[in-house]
Amino acid sequence: MLRRLALSALLGTLCACDPPPRSKDVEKPAAREQKKEAEVALTRQQVGELSARCEKAAREQFRRAWKDGREKTTTGESIAEFRNHYNERLKTCFYLLTVASAGTLNKMLFDINGGELYGEYLGPASSDAPPAAFPKTCMVESLYCASGREWDVLVRPYMEN
Repeated sequence: MLRRLALSALLGTLCACDPPPRSKDVEKPAAREQKKEAEVALTRQQVGELSARCEKAAREQFRRAWKDGREKTTTGESIAEFRNHYNERLKTCFYLLTVASAGTLNKMLFDINGGELYGEYLGPASSDAPPAAFPKTCMVESLYCASGREWDVLVRPYMEN
């Protein structure tokens, strides 16, 4: 009984406390983001330089891994190609690697500087594949997809401005 009374008194005291006064100069989140975007806007020249660096890094990465883009395998030959794009909005250099081999297509989207894998597609090479031929892997970040076309739609915001 004494414990309950002490607990009630403590809770009553805590509830009766006034919250600290709010500062009047608190900015709204939308205003903060607009201010932040205005501060870090890049010039066309800076974007051009970053795009050129992105392309150079992507070419070097591709040459290290694939040399001329062809590799002999036990099931035939694998052919690789890449695309790169500097995304101004995300301030990130993306590297899209596509490898085709024996009816299978593997696409991987990377942040080339951070090495982070943003998405992967592993499935039939033909977009005319029967509906039963779902991809083994099809995802971009936390979104899953059911076809190569869906994967292309999910990747588009990263590879375009």
